[in-house]
Amino acid sequence: MTRPKAFSYVRMSTDIQLKGDSLRRQRELSKQYAEANELDLVEDFRLEDIGVSAFGGRNVAYGALGRFIDAITSGVVPRGSYLLVESLDRLSREKPQVATGLFLNILNAGVNIVTLADARVFLADSDDLSDLLVSVVVLSRAYEESLTKSKRVGAAWQNKRNNIGSRKLTEIAPAWLRLLPGRGAFEAIDDRVELLRRIFHEADLGRGSYQIARRLNLEGVLPFTPSNGWHESYITKILTNRAVLGEFQPHKYVNGKRVPEGVPIAGYFPQIVEADLFERVQVGRKSRKNRGSGRKGNSNINLFSGVAKCGYCDASIE
Repeated sequence: MTRPKAFSYVRMSTDIQLKGDSLRRQRELSKQYAEANELDLVEDFRLEDIGVSAFGGRNVAYGALGRFIDAITSGVVPRGSYLLVESLDRLSREKPQVATGLFLNILNAGVNIVTLADARVFLADSDDLSDLLVSVVVLSRAYEESLTKSKRVGAAWQNKRNNIGSRKLTEIAPAWLRLLPGRGAFEAIDDRVELLRRIFHEADLGRGSYQIARRLNLEGVLPFTPSNGWHESYITKILTNRAVLGEFQPHKYVNGKRVPEGVPIAGYFPQIVEADLFERVQVGRKSRKNRGSGRKGNSNINLFSGVAKCGYCDASIE
């Protein structure tokens, strides 16, 4: 007789859990339950959402749980199978209506749900009202916990913004700065600031990101980050980063995407580049992008456009 299939679903929202014992524990609980209940644990269809939050439903929209739902719908997962989870809050931390709907959809598709922490089995063909009541209570509590945590994090972040004059929001800083002890201010890394200003000066002279990166590599200048040299994309990132003006743009995650939050904070970082130089570089980059370098007209080609300079006035040769 063929044994029912079991699928283990593991979700951890933080790397701290991964570094701890959570992953091993959840995997081991699934194996033990499958062996004790004569289930065929499917291990080549691993369902793990590591570092994925269930509060916004990302594990369903983008993660392994979503793939499992698709597999149920398409018939890849046969009716009568078991979904093994440590607890129901691993499945969802969304609003109770949404979370309970997810729970019921899995059962209605003929897949039983087992919560390993208490060895409770929610059978797909059961008409026991207590199962529904338990699921609503557990999933509602999970949502309230996540909502409270979200509000606390938001309040803490706002408090940091309110005290920005005495303590910086985060330790993260541009590659040419470092945070001083006490987190009250940033200080410039002199050799990097000097190189940064050189990059802007060369861009102001009309040199593009590729040319600047190539020249730095030929000179053997070490990049700011661990890398195999300077790259055009990184030079472009530097030249368009308003942090050189001292601005800091806070961000937040919305549906898994990092988006700006609020207006930029002026004077947050030490200003490294003058505003007029920064604006000239932006205008020059835009002008070269719109105009293009090289071909001028249908039959004339100038490979040195924007590159070669006049030996007397230092103007770009068009």
